[in-house]
Amino acid sequence: MIVERDITIAELAGLVEGKPLGDERKIVRGVQLPSGQRRDYVAVAWQKEDFHLVGEDVPVVVPEGWLTEGRTGIEVKDPQLAFAKILSFFSPKKDFSPGIHETAVVDVAAKVDPSASVGPYCVIKKDAEIGPGVVLESGVYVGESVKIGARTRIEHGVVLYDGTIVGEDCLIHAGSVIGCDGFGFLLNRAPKPIKIPQLGRVRIGNRVEIGACSTIDRATLDETVVGDDTVIDNHVHIGHNAKIGKGCVLVAMAGIAGSAVLEDGVVMAARSGVADHVRVGKGAVIAAHGGATKDVPPGKVYSGFPAREHDQEMKRQVIVGKLVELYPKLRKVLKSLDKEQEGAGESK
Repeated sequence: MIVERDITIAELAGLVEGKPLGDERKIVRGVQLPSGQRRDYVAVAWQKEDFHLVGEDVPVVVPEGWLTEGRTGIEVKDPQLAFAKILSFFSPKKDFSPGIHETAVVDVAAKVDPSASVGPYCVIKKDAEIGPGVVLESGVYVGESVKIGARTRIEHGVVLYDGTIVGEDCLIHAGSVIGCDGFGFLLNRAPKPIKIPQLGRVRIGNRVEIGACSTIDRATLDETVVGDDTVIDNHVHIGHNAKIGKGCVLVAMAGIAGSAVLEDGVVMAARSGVADHVRVGKGAVIAAHGGATKDVPPGKVYSGFPAREHDQEMKRQVIVGKLVELYPKLRKVLKSLDKEQEGAGESK
């Protein structure tokens, strides 16, 4: 939802660190797609085909050198970064009043900072610590000895199991579960698998964002760790004892098995996975649907299952694709060879 706010082109240029052109005093009140027609809304384009959709009388933010004389807009070095800043400016600002809602259940041994906001039907167990400016939206469960750092916001229905530590300035979206039992069982033990107790915890760093309905298991012993500035999409699972480095990106439905290690800056694309005890090196990328069953070197792009270097996987796929065309010819060659062998046998 866009919140309309008046700002001049000159002021907006200052916000996005760009150069205003044309009518610098023109007021805009919102942001729109390049195809939008509102003259009081700004559009942002960083591809030529999108720029051509923008009406001549619509103010626009574009890369440097794109605007012609007389056109009203802003030129910037990084239009995508400018777009993010503009969206933030016109985003609704939620107001969370400090205090504890009357329906919340807070143990007498819990510590809640006076500046924190605890929403309806939240539960906070004993020895939990809720830091300054923390926001717990409705229905959040905070287990025993949980610690939540300053200014972290936790959305509706999130569950933080006992002992979980969440850093400062984090955002955890609705329905996520942090610190539940790791999936540890002894298999092939008749008559059923034997459960291995999980006694560790989860530690989330600072400025981490976790998408809706994601799950992070607590360690068997010690900690499952998510490093500072990592972003996690919806429906991602991180297994027990896993170590996720700083600045990693985990896209929807990625799965990290127990005791796997992602070094700093790793990208896990949609529906990719890492097997247990596998290490993915710094800055490496596992492409969509890729499955890393062995260690991945730093900086490499791996794809396929089992995952291999991307260019090798592309060659493999090309060869496999050609086999469909080659198969009828191969059958003819094999039949011909069979006949030759039969003829050679009869001649003996």
